[in-house]
Amino acid sequence: MAPDFEFVVVGQGLAGTAVAWQLRRRGRRVLVLDRGDPHAASRVAAGLITPYTGRRVARTWNLDHCFNIAVGYYRSSQAETGATVFHHAPALRLFAGAAERDVARGKIDATRFDRGIDPAWFAAPHGGFDLTPAARLDVPRFLDAYRALFQEHHAYRAFDLDPAADVEPTDAGVRLPRLGVTAGWVVFCEGAAGAGNPWFPAVPYNLAKGEILTLRVPGLGEPRPVHRGVWLAPQGGDVFLAGSTYDRDDHTPTPTAAGRAAIEAGLREFSKLPFEVIGHRAGVRPVLTTTRPMLGVHPRHRLAVLTGLGSKGALYAPTYGAMLVDHLTDGRPIDAAVRLVQSQ
Repeated sequence: MAPDFEFVVVGQGLAGTAVAWQLRRRGRRVLVLDRGDPHAASRVAAGLITPYTGRRVARTWNLDHCFNIAVGYYRSSQAETGATVFHHAPALRLFAGAAERDVARGKIDATRFDRGIDPAWFAAPHGGFDLTPAARLDVPRFLDAYRALFQEHHAYRAFDLDPAADVEPTDAGVRLPRLGVTAGWVVFCEGAAGAGNPWFPAVPYNLAKGEILTLRVPGLGEPRPVHRGVWLAPQGGDVFLAGSTYDRDDHTPTPTAAGRAAIEAGLREFSKLPFEVIGHRAGVRPVLTTTRPMLGVHPRHRLAVLTGLGSKGALYAPTYGAMLVDHLTDGRPIDAAVRLVQSQ
């Protein structure tokens, strides 16, 4: 007997949405399950894609390949859902000091230095440069648009699946008895919640909490996200997001006074305009010790996983969601740089 669904995808964050989208493109019967956690990393994420990070101005791993795939994916999603969620435009990086600028001179085309830095808005004695290619994804709106589309096609259920109690592998696939559903495959895209998944104990989680603020900044007309230790990202009008923190010890989704203070202090180092905090959120990122995404299949059962997108989910989800689906549907190999290897 054929299963009720060829694939059940657990989690409708950036990873789960990308996997479900790829499967639906291939005409597969898909059911997406999501527990609706408002503190999930994808729900809190600012969706920034940047080519360089850190004081060493390090190039984002596998940027060019993943960026091109992401642009095509998000443009297709906008056409499919009608929701304008993807903004492909440069960001601005301000140098924290002369040493950082010297490092960048060896990596960045000089024509991109010191372009359009308004001294009325920003304190930038060492200048800065255009970050390109760069983009910004309105993650909550993107996820809401796809949740509505999956619901319209009877491919979504709100359900808090427990991988330990609710998953029963069979010879033909997987049973989910509490849900009353059978599947050919179950694909886990749980984010940080996957750290407790007993089917994939080899995933090397190194979770990191992040906090972001929503601000009102009257008079700031900068259309680009601005980075200098912390970042400031326009949301329309005088509303901006600002963040973020990186806490490996606290894995609760509770905003903290210390997190807010750290972001505010970082902003005051470069922003000359007064701001008002109108929102404060926190989430736990599914970071791995490898600092790269990880995907693969269980050695004995029809279970798969995609996790570890960390703070770069908007960039990496389209590429590695497609890679996992290519493996599950066509048997294509998973890149060794991101392939999960475990024995059970």
